[in-house]
Amino acid sequence: MPAEIRTARASDVDALAAIESAVFAGDRISRRSFRKLIERETAETLIAEIDGRVAGYTIVLFRKGSGVARLYSLATGPDFSGRGIGRALLDAAENTAFEHGRMLLRLEVREDNQRAIAIYEKASFRRIGREADYYEDGAPALRFEKTLRGGTQVATAVPFYEQTCDFTCGPCCLMMAMAHFDRGFVPDPVMEIRLWREATTVFMMSGPGGCEPFGLAVAAHEGGLAAEILVSFHGALFLQSVRSEEKRRVMELAQVDFRRRADSYGIPANYRAFTIDDIRAAIARGELVLVLISGFLMFGKKVPHWVLAIGDDGDHILIHDPWVEDEREETQSDAANIPVPYAIFMTMAQFGRDGLRAAIMLGKRGAR
Repeated sequence: MPAEIRTARASDVDALAAIESAVFAGDRISRRSFRKLIERETAETLIAEIDGRVAGYTIVLFRKGSGVARLYSLATGPDFSGRGIGRALLDAAENTAFEHGRMLLRLEVREDNQRAIAIYEKASFRRIGREADYYEDGAPALRFEKTLRGGTQVATAVPFYEQTCDFTCGPCCLMMAMAHFDRGFVPDPVMEIRLWREATTVFMMSGPGGCEPFGLAVAAHEGGLAAEILVSFHGALFLQSVRSEEKRRVMELAQVDFRRRADSYGIPANYRAFTIDDIRAAIARGELVLVLISGFLMFGKKVPHWVLAIGDDGDHILIHDPWVEDEREETQSDAANIPVPYAIFMTMAQFGRDGLRAAIMLGKRGAR
């Protein structure tokens, strides 16, 4: 009897936990996590059912605002092995990712799980990386990816770096660009904080400040890159929610300094809102683009956030987002090389009530 594929319900948790315990020796999903995943808006938990029994399951995660889905887990109960349940669940995972408008499905698998690797390779998944010490027992993981629409493989030579602090998204994007244009440069947490200190607007008792475009452009120039600024607003930025007059004064003075230094370095500054064509043209020239976005669409927080635009496939801008949502079971595979449809990209690439747009084109000196 072929398996029926359906959406999981809360009443399936015991059966799911039983399969999890029987199949995996470690890194198990708990009953509590299964309940959360079944209820979660950005996840789909699918059940393979035979004659009223749960024969297996798969879980697919969706990052908001992106064209990527992630196969978080797939398992077949021991009583149903050899009956094509795993392949049926994999097909279902691909279909649900496609139905959610995703162009890529990514996954991680233990390097020593040759049976699963063979299934994924037979299903046209391609290996895109390896992560050492990924599982709780220290085993490495292999990363795989499959293009679900368009038929174009999405690849990049731009290295990815995950931010280690809540407030260092801009410096981390800058380090990725520096590593791309200078293969001898190796990003690390020390440089992450150094660049933040060089580019931040202010550090006060309320906590670390963020980075604005002129400070990042100055840091990029001093790091050996060519930089060009596009910003839609004249004057000091990110002051709307700052109530302290003293903090406003210090932030304004810091930004005046950045503007003066940018001018002294000859960094071009264009006071206009960038368009999707600006981003695409920069990428076509071989440049990378540091782009300010609102974090609301991706991770539900109305905070300014920097991402790095690294590619363009004709329908999507591909980005590296240094922020990895560990609490939502994300890995670097979810945050690296994310295809974002043009319209969604331009919607997220603005911040605040005034719709501030800011971007920094980065490239090699003298390349233009």
